[in-house]
Parts: sequence; structure tokens; C-alpha cells
Amino acid sequence: MNTYDYIVIGAGSSGAVLASRLSENPNNKVLLIEAGDTFEKIEEIPDVIKNGMATGADWTGNLAVGTDYDWKYEAVSNDNFKNMGVPRGKVIGGTSSINGQVFLRAIPEDFQNWKSKGLDDWSFEDCLKYYIKLENDLDFKNEFHGNDGPIPVKRHSLDSLLQDQKTFYNSVYQMGFPTTDDHNMPFSEGVGPLPLNNVDGMRWSTGISYVIPALYRDNFKVLSNSICKKIIVDKGIQRGVILQNDEIYLANEVILSTGAVESPKLLLNSGIGDKEEIVNIGLEHHHQLKGVGKNLRDHPAVELVWKSSKQLLDQLTDVGAQKVALRYTSENSKDRLDMISVMRFQPGGISKDDLHFRSSDFGESRIAITTGLFLAKSHGELTLNPKNPKDYPIMNYNYLSNDYDLKRLIEGAKFNYEIARNGHFDSFRGDLIEPIPEALENEKILIDWIKSKVHTMHHISGTCKMGKETDEMAVVDKFGKIHGIEGLRIVDCSIMPDCVRANTNATAIMIGEKISDHIKNGN
Repeated sequence: MNTYDYIVIGAGSSGAVLASRLSENPNNKVLLIEAGDTFEKIEEIPDVIKNGMATGADWTGNLAVGTDYDWKYEAVSNDNFKNMGVPRGKVIGGTSSINGQVFLRAIPEDFQNWKSKGLDDWSFEDCLKYYIKLENDLDFKNEFHGNDGPIPVKRHSLDSLLQDQKTFYNSVYQMGFPTTDDHNMPFSEGVGPLPLNNVDGMRWSTGISYVIPALYRDNFKVLSNSICKKIIVDKGIQRGVILQNDEIYLANEVILSTGAVESPKLLLNSGIGDKEEIVNIGLEHHHQLKGVGKNLRDHPAVELVWKSSKQLLDQLTDVGAQKVALRYTSENSKDRLDMISVMRFQPGGISKDDLHFRSSDFGESRIAITTGLFLAKSHGELTLNPKNPKDYPIMNYNYLSNDYDLKRLIEGAKFNYEIARNGHFDSFRGDLIEPIPEALENEKILIDWIKSKVHTMHHISGTCKMGKETDEMAVVDKFGKIHGIEGLRIVDCSIMPDCVRANTNATAIMIGEKISDHIKNGN
């Protein structure tokens, strides 16, 4: 019989951490199930996964996105943009193996919001020790940083920045914004190089940092290219999992770490969720939880794009992933650091044949500034596909349904246009490609453009949110345990009550570290 103490489904940013930490105890028999490929040695990992040359998950140079290592979801952004690409990692390390490698932490106010919802174990101080535990910061040694964790973190020095990055940095500083050499300090804000889990061009995913070093353990097994189709639930108790090949595996505890798309999808296919929704699709309902698939949160964004009048560099291998960003608070906002501007570049030497996502955007050098909304009020939902519940779910991000979100993106786009008008950009800034120049003078044209282009920053979260049992939309408690079901837990970005004001990878890893300790302590 295939019986384990713990079954972790999904070897992504949280699941890889959880399985590795739980298997540290030789008395724990741990099975990690991964839908995509896994590798036993770093040398076996394909270059498109291992070499992190991208400055964004989709904008430039990410050769893994759009391949078999990507789930390649599509979603509705809003009524004006109904086929938005949603890359998510389908490989050991999950999306940490295909993302833009920004290793930005959530800010203290994010956790204050969580704590105000009754999640009293999730203060900033509670979480900080796990941010410290997981990292090996190669730039800073102080009370806020770790120096012996599995994930190396580094920033590009100012003197190593490309011309566009330096120009952005200097222009924003001249506009009166503060500079920061460490965006991960708790109350840092302003402009500076972003922290990256990329050292010497190598992407330090959770597959490399957590899973591969644990494979020697006799009590740890990994099943690759294996998809779980159902959790067996009987009378409020988890009884095991059924794979796509109909194999059954049993465990004292099953932990879903398949991410904010696949975790709610698996619950719904297992009859866990809103009864009306599940029965209407023809499935058997086992446990009522209205919030499964709801509360879909993310960071909406648009890019202003210019031709580059000269080729800033030929290949990304000349410099590696590089990003300078400004984090700031929008005008009249009560929420600190609700906006981000990111300087991006596109080398001229990338072949379209090597690109599998938005390839029509390539073929010449370009520069862009991303306008990102780091604390959106709008939220969407995920539901099963009524034609085939096992197929990709239907996702509606419902961007800009809140007028305040649209107002801030309009302001952010105009602000970024003003940054690029600085004379220091003149030597390499060519014609504006997106939006058309008239949009900056006519707000109706600008709004139409924003609605047609607003897209994910790849930080989907919240679809199985944490909360008290008295909250009818909460799916799990503060330890990730599913309300009302024994032996079943979720540990990934889906449990975040709201999307943190940061790229989500560092927080997903932190969640894996934190809840693994809760499990070890009997919670």
C-alpha cells in the first residue's frame, strides 16, 4: 500500500520547501507529487530553467515561458481583454523556475492587515524570522537579513547598471524621490535595484535550493509528471489522493501546494467548495466552503513602451537579469507603497525562434516602464470549466472593476511618461510605441488603452484564503488547515487574504517555512 505520513502535492515555491523541511525528520515518510519534470542534479536542469536571464516573467528574455514547463493558462483581464496569458511553472520549483526572480518581501502593513482579520500568528515579526531563515543575502549582514539560508539573494550594484537602468534611477532621484540600497528593509521606499534570487546568471529556484539537496534521504520520495485528480473525503476526513492514472496514495496528512490556480481547482474537483457550483457542474459535493476559488487577487499592470534609438546591449547573457524599481505611494492613498514603477529593456539580439510568449513584441531593442498597482481593490474569481472540470479553469481577474484602481493606473502611466521625458533618456529613447502619443493628452483614449492592455504581474493569490471559521469566505485557518476537514491543508499563495505589496515568490517560500514549523510543533 502507498502510505505516507505526509503527501505534498506540488513542488513549487511553497511545496518544495514544505516537503524538504518535513523530511528532515527521518521518522516522517514524505511523498512529493509534481505535475511536471523533476531533476536529480543541477547539471540536468535545462538552460531555459536554470539560466535566469529575464527581466520579467513575460516581457523579455524568459525562454521558459510558453514551453512545456509552463501551464500556459489564459484568463479574462476585464471585459476589454479576454485572452490574457497567465504563465505558471509546471516543473520542479513551480513558478520559481520560470519567474522574473524578484525577491521582494511583503511590507509590515501587509501583515498588519492579516492580523486584523484574526490571523494572530501572522504579524510582521512572526514572519520576519522566516524571511531571515530562508535567505542568504550576499549584500547585507544585519538584524533584518539572513546569511546562511538556502536562497542566495543579490542586487546589481549601481556601477554595474545598464544605461536605461541608471537613467531611470537618476531621473527619479532628481524628481525628489528617496533612494534605497535595500528594498527589503521593513520601511524602505523609493528607487533602487531590486533584490534577485539570481547569482551569476543562475536562477535559485526552490527546486534547486530545497528539493535536490533532500533527494538523498531514504524517507523522501518524489513522483514527477504526476497529476492529482481528486482528494478522497469521507465524513469530514481526508482519506487519500487519486492520481490521473487512478493510483491511490494514502497519508495521515495531505497538503495542497499547487498554487492559486490548481489548489482551488483540485478542491472543487474533489467536491469541496460551494455546493451549488459543484452540483451544477455534475460533480458530487462533499463539503461546503463558499470561498474556494473566490477572492482572486493580483497586481494589475501596463507598460509604456518606446523604441530604443540604439541597441543597449545585444544579449541578456551580457548582463543577466537586471531591474531597478521605484516603490511609492499614490496621491491621496491611505495605503503605503501601493504603486511600483519598473524599468525594463529588451536586447536586440534575442531571436524570435527562442521566444514562446508575446513573441510579436520582439525583434528590435526597446525600453519600457511598467506601471504596477501593488494593492488593488478589485478582485476576481476562479471556477471550473463546465465543459470539462479537469481542464483549465475559467479565471476572471476582474481588473479595474473598482474605479480607484483605474484612477491610480491612469496616474501611474502619466507619471511614468514624465519620467521618460527626462533629458537623460534622449540619447536612447526613440518613438513611443504604446500607448499612442495622443493617449497622454486624451484621457478617454488612455483609459481605453489601459483596459485593453492591463495584465497580470504574475502574483495570483487569495483563492483559498486564510481566515477565522466565522468568515464564510475563509477556506483555511491560520495554520493552513481546511475548515471542517481533518487531515487536509493548503500551503501556497492561495491562502493569502490579499496580495502582498511585493512580488509573491519570497512570501510563498516564507509561508512554506512558517507552516512547516507549525506542523512540526503539532499545529
